[in-house]
Amino acid sequence: MKLQELLEQKGIDITKSRLVRHNLSNPEVAQNYENGYLDIYQSIQTSARFKDSEHIISFLGVEGTDGKFLGCYKINGHVPIKRELLPLDLPVDHKNLNKYVYWQLKRTPILEDLINRLVIDWGKGAINWCQNATTEKEVLYILPQVSEIEFVSYDKVLLSFKTLKAIVTNSKKHSEWENRLTAVAGIYIITDTKTGKHYIGSASGLDGGIWARWSNYVKTKHGGNKRLVELISIDPDYCNNFLFSILEVFPIKKDKLEILEYEALYKKKLCTIRFGLNDN
Repeated sequence: MKLQELLEQKGIDITKSRLVRHNLSNPEVAQNYENGYLDIYQSIQTSARFKDSEHIISFLGVEGTDGKFLGCYKINGHVPIKRELLPLDLPVDHKNLNKYVYWQLKRTPILEDLINRLVIDWGKGAINWCQNATTEKEVLYILPQVSEIEFVSYDKVLLSFKTLKAIVTNSKKHSEWENRLTAVAGIYIITDTKTGKHYIGSASGLDGGIWARWSNYVKTKHGGNKRLVELISIDPDYCNNFLFSILEVFPIKKDKLEILEYEALYKKKLCTIRFGLNDN
C-alpha cells in the first residue's frame, strides 16, 4: 500500500501537500523531540518552505529510512517569529532566526488513529527531509493499537463506568485489560460516587472471571443487582456515577463457594447490606 492512497482516501490533495521527516540522527531534531518542541521546531522554516501548500504530513525518522507518522497539519500561512514567545531552551540557532518565519501549523484529526503506528519507507533520498506529497512512499506496517489506559496491577484498578465501557467495547485495543481480568476470579467493589454507598460483588471462573462480570455491567448498566437496577430504572444514566475497583483476586479455578464466602465477609466488613447497595 502507498501512503498516497491513504491520504487521498481522506480527501488530502497530495499535489498541494508536503511530506516532512525529522531524523533523530540529527542532534538538533533529537533534542527538540526529547524536549517536546518538535511541533515548534518544524514551524520555524524559510518563507519558501511550505509555499503554496495546504498540508504537511509529518514523520519521525527513528532508524534506517523508516518514518513513523506524527500527524497531519493544516497550513495557515506564516508570521514573523517573535523570539519572546519561543521557549528559552528551544534548541535552534537563535542568532539566525531572522532568516526564518513561523509557519502556523494546526494538527488535524486526519489519520489521527494512526499516529505513532503508521510506518513508511522514506526511500533512498533520506537526506531530503521535505518532499512533495506526490513522491510515492511505501507503507511498511501499521502497529496495533495500544490502550492509553494502562493496566498497572490489580490493586491499582480504579475505573469509572465511562472508562470501563471504553475498555470493554473496544477490547482489541485494550487487550491487556481483557487478558488480565479474564485470568482471575475475585471480589470487586462498586462505589456510587454521588452518595458514597458501596456494592460488593464477586466473580468466579464459572462466571468468566472479572472481565465477563464487568462486561455485563457495561451491557446492562446494573449487572442484575437489585438496588442498582432500582437506581438505573429511575435514571438510565445513573451508571456514570459508578466507580469500579478490585478488593482481592483469586486463581481463576478457585472454588466458587469459597469466593462467595469471601464476598460475604467483605459485605460484613463494609456494612454494605445495612448501609450500602447490597440487598443480601
